[in-house]
Formats: sequence, structure tokens, C-alpha cells
Amino acid sequence: MRPTQQVLIHSDTREFVVNFAEAYARLGYEVTVGCYNFELETSQPDLIHFLWPEELTGWQVPTPEQTDAIISRLNRWSRHCHLIISVNNLYPHRHDKDPAYHRLYEAFYQHAEVIHHFGQTSKELVCREYPSIAGRNHIVRLGFNYDRLLPKEGRDRSASRRSLGIGPDEIVYLVFGSLRAWEEVELVRRAFNRARVPRKRLFMAARYNEPGPVWRQRWRRWRWHSWQRMNNVVRMTEYVPDAEVHKLFDAADAVVVVRQNSMSSGVPSLAMTFGRLVIGPNFGVIPEYLAGADNILYDPTSSQSLADAFERAANTNREAVGGKNRLIAAGWGWEEIIRLCLSAAERSREALVPHDHAQKGLHPAEHWQSA
Repeated sequence: MRPTQQVLIHSDTREFVVNFAEAYARLGYEVTVGCYNFELETSQPDLIHFLWPEELTGWQVPTPEQTDAIISRLNRWSRHCHLIISVNNLYPHRHDKDPAYHRLYEAFYQHAEVIHHFGQTSKELVCREYPSIAGRNHIVRLGFNYDRLLPKEGRDRSASRRSLGIGPDEIVYLVFGSLRAWEEVELVRRAFNRARVPRKRLFMAARYNEPGPVWRQRWRRWRWHSWQRMNNVVRMTEYVPDAEVHKLFDAADAVVVVRQNSMSSGVPSLAMTFGRLVIGPNFGVIPEYLAGADNILYDPTSSQSLADAFERAANTNREAVGGKNRLIAAGWGWEEIIRLCLSAAERSREALVPHDHAQKGLHPAEHWQSA
């Protein structure tokens, strides 16, 4: 009997990594996570799954020396284990076209046996931006879900709204996650002011987080918080445990994805998992996520476009759209992502699947056989 295979997921970003980790474990793999395990080179995984190369440089622009060291590690790891990368960004946030990050990302793509994309647009953008790896082994598996956050017991929408002080007749727009630029703050503020929706209410479960001089950040945050107070915005600033996240979405009528230049976002999948209508930017992979139901796209450079989207959402059968979204998200399982990655890797190199799952009838193309 062969030993259980080991996978290292190179990331410390818990909220996202846990989905991959649990799925690999359900498929019979022994899983470890973390950047430091990649740097130490003391473990012996059969596979490394990468998510964000910039984690290895502390989310900072890499120096040439750092990138050289990472490339050396990639060379060593690739001699005795399989490398897969899932693409989340074209560049790290706020660093578009940065040559240092271009070199870092390209190195990971050049070493990976499989480059996995969450949408066709991701593949097209990456191949255009990094032409040297356009001929590599790219695969597309649309979307992902957060089913692990669904409560085992029933959900009470009315109770969730009451707990937040939301009236039964209010139209509530939830912004979840983070606002990474002042332009995104301004986009939300101006659009909400312009939207002609009776009994509208903004629900901010998102932090404005942008680097810059301390004095500027304090001034901008004061302006933002003052506007929220004057407009009776529901604010959620404390940490929300996983078991409570669904209550935020249950309280909302629509979820607003605020992104102006990001290729992707986890918020659409989160909202669709919980069966909410999504208002998203017509940019990157997000339109692919929102296709198949009457979700609403807007021009991320126009506050009037977002205001129009607010109004359209108020006059849409939101529960019907949310129900379709839930069905779509249910088909975006993590095991299917992993199986497709492993199948693609087999086309590049022979590999090994855990012995116990070889007895459970997985399709032969999804097996990793010993090299």
C-alpha cells in the first residue's frame, strides 16, 4: 500500500486557503499550509499549490535578490514535487505593471505544471500580460463557493435584520470586505447619494484600507465615517466569526462588489453562496461569475452607473435572482477544481493519487500515478 500523498498549500491567508485545504483532505490528501514551509524546504510534499506569489515577499514589492532566492527554491522544489498555481490577480493590488512583480509572477508561471484560472477572462489577461507562458498548461474552472460557511441549522432573515436595526421595508445594500482606494469610497458614496430608491439603506461590513501618509488617511477616514453617520449607514466593524457571516448576507437585499481594477473578487461567490442578488463591476472575471442569473453589472468608473444599478436592484425580483445564484454556486465545488488540476498535471508528468481513493472509482484521468 502506498503512503498517503502530501500537499503543501503555500499561503497563510486562512479565509481562502481553508477551502482548498478541506477539499484536498476530503480527497484523501495529507495537507499542510503556510509560506514558511516553502521557505524552509524541510518537508517532503508531493505537490505544492500556490495562490499568491507576493506572500513570499511579505506583500511588498520584491527586491531582485528576493526574486532570485525564490526562483532558486522553485527550481529545487520542481525536481521532486509537482507545482500548481491558482491565479487570483494579474498583479498585486495597487501594483499594476510593476516590473519587479512581473518577474516574480512570471517565474511562478514558468515553473508550474498547471496554471489554474477561475474564469476564461483570467486566462486571456494573464496570457496577454505574460506572453512567455501563454503556451503553458492552462486550465479554467469557473468560480468557487463558500459552502463551508452555510449554517447547518435554518436561517432567519427577519431576525438578522432586527439584530442590526434594519426595518422590514428598507432596501439594504451590503458592501463586504474592503475598500482599497479612496476612489472606491467615493464611488459608493456618490452612487448611494444619487440612487432614487425609497427607504434605501447602506450596510458597510467593509473597511477602507489604503496606504499613504498618516494625516491623509486620518482625514479621509474622518470624512468617510462622518458621511456614514449622516446617512444612517449600518456599520459592522468588529470581527465576525465564520458561523455568523451568513447573517450579514441574510440581512441584505443586494450585495455590492466595489472593485475598480481587480481581476477577480471573492465577494460575488460569497454572495451567491448565500443566495443574494449581486451588483458587480463589468470588469475582469466578475461578469463570468454573475452570468446565468439576472445579476446587475455596472461601469466601475461611473458613480451614475452604480446608482442606476442600485435602482434596478430595488425593482428586481431579488429573491428569484438569489435562488438562481445559490444553484449556480452549488455547482462550484472545490473538489472539482482540484480534480481538474490533478488531471491537467497528469498531462505534463506522471503522478500519484492516494491509494484509498484509487479504490473509490475516481475516473482514471483524475488519478496521479507513480512517476
